[in-house]
Amino acid sequence: MTDLRKFLTENKENVHELLNHMWQTIEQIAFRFENTLPDVDLDNTHGNFVEINDGWSEAVYANPTLTFPYGEIGYSLDGLYCVVAVAREKMVKEHFLKIMEFARVNDEITIEIYGGDDCFTTLYHSRDEADFDDLLKKIEDSPEEILQIDFSVDALPEEEVKEALLTVFLQAFTYLSEHNCLSKLPSYK
Repeated sequence: MTDLRKFLTENKENVHELLNHMWQTIEQIAFRFENTLPDVDLDNTHGNFVEINDGWSEAVYANPTLTFPYGEIGYSLDGLYCVVAVAREKMVKEHFLKIMEFARVNDEITIEIYGGDDCFTTLYHSRDEADFDDLLKKIEDSPEEILQIDFSVDALPEEEVKEALLTVFLQAFTYLSEHNCLSKLPSYK
């Protein structure tokens, strides 16, 4: 604890500014999307995980999130993320190609696809080389009924990167909604 105490003493102002930035960013997004996403709710999400030393560490503290029945937009120490839940059986090749096309507008946006139940098993990550047919096979063979598609950028992005992320997410959400691919998160069923 001595090291943490020293760190906090030396960095309290920066930690305070970071936490305020995270919350203010989500609050701004909540106001912006209140008439765009269904049943938007500004929330404190517990049980998130942060990537540390190539592994996952549980964040027992609350992260600011904007939740809605089909996903969430949140801010963690890893960065700003937008997640949408989709029904695995409705996601065909064309839908995956379209989602990946949206994210190509900015190299700082990453896409990750993982299960609704098992969020630790990544089926796809845009930073990895992946054979598209292999991805489709992994998804087809997955026991998951719901997949989560996560669009994210690193913490403290430049304004244009944040805007690109939010634009891509809204395009993807609209596309998935129009093609009846969305699935409610278990907490909304």
